Amino acid sequence: MNRITATWSKMRRLTRINLIIGFALLLVFGYVAVTAYFGAASQVRYSSNDFPGAKKASTAFLTLSPIQRHIGYYNRGTAEAAVGDFEAAQGDLESALEITPVRDECAVRINLSYVYEKLADEVADQDPDQSDELYDRSLKTLEDAPEECQPKKSEEKQKSNEAKERVEDKKKGQQAKNEGSDSGDSDGSEGDEQQNGESGDDSKKDQGSGEGDEKSDGSGEKSEQEKKREELKKRAEDSEREQQQQGPGGDGGRSAPDKPW
Repeated sequence: MNRITATWSKMRRLTRINLIIGFALLLVFGYVAVTAYFGAASQVRYSSNDFPGAKKASTAFLTLSPIQRHIGYYNRGTAEAAVGDFEAAQGDLESALEITPVRDECAVRINLSYVYEKLADEVADQDPDQSDELYDRSLKTLEDAPEECQPKKSEEKQKSNEAKERVEDKKKGQQAKNEGSDSGDSDGSEGDEQQNGESGDDSKKDQGSGEGDEKSDGSGEKSEQEKKREELKKRAEDSEREQQQQGPGGDGGRSAPDKPW
């Protein structure tokens, strides 16, 4: 009888231990499954254009997961960039870049460069200097990418080169626009000075032929300046047209960041 009681007690203890272990494993499995679900949900929702949902799923992933957090930051930053929240996207993508493995660095850099580019577009008319700085930051982000994540003839290498060309074209167009504006202001001030000079003293109109030749040369120089200004203006207009084509729904370039992992 004592042996039966002892055996029964031992079996009860083993059952309790097994139940505790099983419950703990169930919790771990549930935790891993939920974390993986939110990681995958951010990709699925982004693909279905549910960008707010993708952002929420990425935030939940960051809350739950102690590992591979660069994926959460990258996915959330990508979703934020897709809806035009570029300042928030900048913070998340910069956080992702700080902790991402080298093999995944190019994907983060390409989207972060895209965010810098769009921020530069937004301030191009109001603050050309800041816009130029952001374009430079966009280019540097791409140029600093390690070779490990962009082998030759790879998709990442191609995307990086396309982004560099696009940003360089925008930067040149913005510089041409600024130079054209400065040239126009300069010519306008010269025109005012000429008008003031002509109205100041009528006797100067009767000077010798030598001075007449100088005026003729001056008009020729002005013609060259106008020609240069028109060329700069045309380049600026071409750049603006390309930027409009690269906007949402355009066919001339990239209108959204790369999809998340």
